[in-house]
Amino acid sequence: MKTYKLLSASGSIEESESPGTLGGNSKAKIYGTLDCSAANSALSKGYADHRVFFASKSVAIDAGYRPCGSCMRQEYNEWKAASA
Repeated sequence: MKTYKLLSASGSIEESESPGTLGGNSKAKIYGTLDCSAANSALSKGYADHRVFFASKSVAIDAGYRPCGSCMRQEYNEWKAASA
């Protein structure tokens, strides 16, 4: 059986039988969709070294990550307004 390594809300890596639904950058503390053009274009520039995966949006938020301004524009704008 294949397992996937996902970041938990506590920041620890956990094994899961289900793949992550969101990707993130552990250095910048940003999460977004797996098909995010900004993230995918950064993979060849070293982003892959900092990539993490999440089971859900709530887990990413609980782990201290913010939404991507490129692929999650509405969530990013809401996060930015709440942070102001």
